[in-house]
Amino acid sequence: MPKPFRPPKNDPVRPKLAAASKAMQQGRHSAVLPKLDALRKAHPKDPRVVWALGSCNAALGRHAESIEAYEAATKLDDHHVDLRLALAYAYQRGGRYEQALVTLEQALYRRPGDFAARRMQASVLMDLARWEKAANLIDRLTDDPKTARLPDADRAMLTITGARLAPKHRDPEKTLAELQAVSKTPGTSKSNLSTCHWHMGRIHDAVGDTDSAFLHYTKGNEANMLPWNPDEHSARVSRVIECWKDGDLPSAPRDGSRLVFVLGMMRSGTSLTEQMLTQIDGFTPGGEMNAVSRQVTAVDPAPPGGALRPLPTTKSRYTQAIIDRMATEAWVYYDAVARTGYITDKQPYNFFYVPLIAKLFPGCTIVHCTRDPQDTCLSNFFQSFSRPHPQTQSLERLGRYYRDYQRCMGAFAEIPGVDMIEMPYERLVAEPRERLTPVLDRIGLAWDDAILRFHESDRTVNTSSRDQVRKPLYKSSVKKHERYAPHLAPLRAALGLGD
Repeated sequence: MPKPFRPPKNDPVRPKLAAASKAMQQGRHSAVLPKLDALRKAHPKDPRVVWALGSCNAALGRHAESIEAYEAATKLDDHHVDLRLALAYAYQRGGRYEQALVTLEQALYRRPGDFAARRMQASVLMDLARWEKAANLIDRLTDDPKTARLPDADRAMLTITGARLAPKHRDPEKTLAELQAVSKTPGTSKSNLSTCHWHMGRIHDAVGDTDSAFLHYTKGNEANMLPWNPDEHSARVSRVIECWKDGDLPSAPRDGSRLVFVLGMMRSGTSLTEQMLTQIDGFTPGGEMNAVSRQVTAVDPAPPGGALRPLPTTKSRYTQAIIDRMATEAWVYYDAVARTGYITDKQPYNFFYVPLIAKLFPGCTIVHCTRDPQDTCLSNFFQSFSRPHPQTQSLERLGRYYRDYQRCMGAFAEIPGVDMIEMPYERLVAEPRERLTPVLDRIGLAWDDAILRFHESDRTVNTSSRDQVRKPLYKSSVKKHERYAPHLAPLRAALGLGD
C-alpha cells in the first residue's frame, strides 16, 4: 500500500491552491477551472491539485469530470478518507449509486463508524428506492449515543437526510417537529435552513395542507436567495434570437441522426420523456449532458455576474471552422455514452441552443417538452435543486423567465431548418403512445409496450425527478396550480395572465 501523500517542505502548490479555494468560495468556479487544469498538468502527482479540480468540476455540475478527478486523486492518496467520501458523493451526483455504496464501504473500512459515510449511505439507499434499509440506518444513527455529541451541523444533516423518508416511510409529524427544531437552531446554515423549509413544504403538500406548504416553500427560497437580474436575462435572450433568426449559419458535416435532444423548461417532463423512450432496445440515456453548453462557453463565454448559461449571441464567431470544431468536441461526449444506437441528451437548458444544435448535429431529433405555465413555474418554485437556479426562487422571477423561454422557443420554431416535435406533458401522461409514436417514427423504431413499464426499470435517474419516474404514469400534477390559486397572483401577473 502506498504511503500517505506528504507535501514538500518548500511547497510551491499551497499558495496557488489557497488562491483557487478563495475564488471558489466566491463562486468563481468557471474562472478557476482552467487554472486548476494547468496546475494539474504542472503537478500531476499532487492529489491536492486533482482533488481541487474534482471539487471545481463538481460545483459546475460536470459530473463525469469530477468523478475522473476524484478517482485519480484517490489513487494518488489512498489513505485520505475525506477524499474517498468526496468521490462517493461525486458518484451519487452522477447517478452511479452502486459505485457510491462500494466507495462508502471502502471509506468505512478505513475509518469504521464514520458518521458522514453512514449518513451518505442512507441517502444513496434512498436514491435506489431501498427505503426500508435507509430507514433502519437513519434510526440506528439517530439512536447512536455518539450522534448526540456531534456538532449541530452534522445532526442537522442527519435530520434533513431522514426527512426524505416522510411521509410515506417515516412519521410526518415527528419529521416536521425535527425539521422545525433544526430551522430554529442558531447558526444553521442558509443551505440547511432552505432545505429544512423545502422538506416541510413537501410534507405539508403531501398531506394536503397547501397553505402551510406554500409558506415553507417561500421561506425555503428566501432563506438562500441568490441574485438574478431578469432584465439582463431578457436582453441576452433577445441577442440569441437576433443571432439565429435567419438560419443562415453553416452546418457541421457529421450526421447527427443518432442524437435525440429532450429539452424545455425544467420540470416540464424531460425526465419522464427520456425514461420512457430509453426502455426501447437501441436507446442509451445520456441524462443531463452539458456537451453543447461547454462548446458555447469556449466561443461565447457567459459574462460575469451570475448568468446561468453561456448563450450563443455573437453571429460572427460561428464560422464553418468553429462549427466543425464545436461538433467534433461535443461528439467526444456523446460517443463516450454509446458508439452505436440512439443517445438521449435531456439537458433542459439546451432549449437556449436549439438552432445551434440543428447546425452542430444535422439530422438530430429535437423533442420540446411543454407544460402548463403555472404548473411548470410552481413546480420549479417548489423544487430543491442540487445546483443554484436563482430564476426559480420567486414567482415574479419565474414568470419573467418563462415568458423569455416562450419568446425564445417561438422564435426558434420559425427558423428554417429547425424541426421540433412538441411533447405536451398533459397529453403525454394521458395518451403516451400517441405522443411518443412521432418520435419513434422520426428515428425509425417501432412502439414497444416496455415504454409503459418505465417505472419498473432499474435504470437510475440523477435529477430532481428521480422519485417521480419510479411511479407509473399519474395525472395528479396536471393543473396542480389550481390547489394553490390563492397564492399565485404574483406569478399570474408576471406571466401576463391577468386575474
